[in-house]
Amino acid sequence: MRGSAGRARVAALVGLAAPTFAGPSAAVQSVTAAGTAFQVTLSDGTVLAQESLPGTVLAFGDGSGQHRRLCIDAVECDTRDPDGEVMLYTLSEQDPENGEWCNACQPDPVGRRLGFPLAGFFTSDGRYTAASGRLLITCTGGAEGKCVRFGYKPRRQAADGSSLMPYYQTCVRMARADYCGDGVGHTRNGTPIDIFDHVGIQRDEPAAGMTFEAAWGEDGAVCVSHTRLPDVLSTAALAELCVDRIVRSCDETTRALLFNRSFGR
Repeated sequence: MRGSAGRARVAALVGLAAPTFAGPSAAVQSVTAAGTAFQVTLSDGTVLAQESLPGTVLAFGDGSGQHRRLCIDAVECDTRDPDGEVMLYTLSEQDPENGEWCNACQPDPVGRRLGFPLAGFFTSDGRYTAASGRLLITCTGGAEGKCVRFGYKPRRQAADGSSLMPYYQTCVRMARADYCGDGVGHTRNGTPIDIFDHVGIQRDEPAAGMTFEAAWGEDGAVCVSHTRLPDVLSTAALAELCVDRIVRSCDETTRALLFNRSFGR
């Protein structure tokens, strides 16, 4: 599958705290993520329907001790999801200084500015942990959101029964060109890549001129044939960063979870 890599401005807000709700008189008891859907439960036990969520205002901790306010402006099903499971939200964020609201996400590859929640969090080195007590918001222009929409849903299974959690983690590494698995990406937003696997989720559909870039696992690249953007990180420079990733033979027969092609050379 052809895709593009990059991250949105608001990639993840973590640590749900003190949610508020503009709606019925019953107070909000909890806000969780059910897959990619906000699940808002009121103190009387009512779980709000998705169509009732526009107008919901949530306050999140951003990891720095500060709170950020997000409003759910609109809700829709992801038409790209054949299972009809992925929910997408138009989200606006309030400027803490002037009180103005603006869209919380940068445009994705087709120009839309949408986001959704996931249970859990990412560590500073880019590792995803699906903790039920934490909530992150990702945008469709960010690697975290793109990989869910590519079909690597962390709570689901592949056709062979294997968990897609490792594939999701691997996809985020790949989308960011996080070769060394240290949370440092080496790509630019909008860079085209071809993503494929051996479990039937993404097929190998490269554009003319694309060549094999790398095989990927949860800890970054298993091996690298060439880097994605030589002006960002050359293959020689990568060999100095993580010497074991550059090998003489690296192709789709390598033992790995995901593979990609790019125009890197």
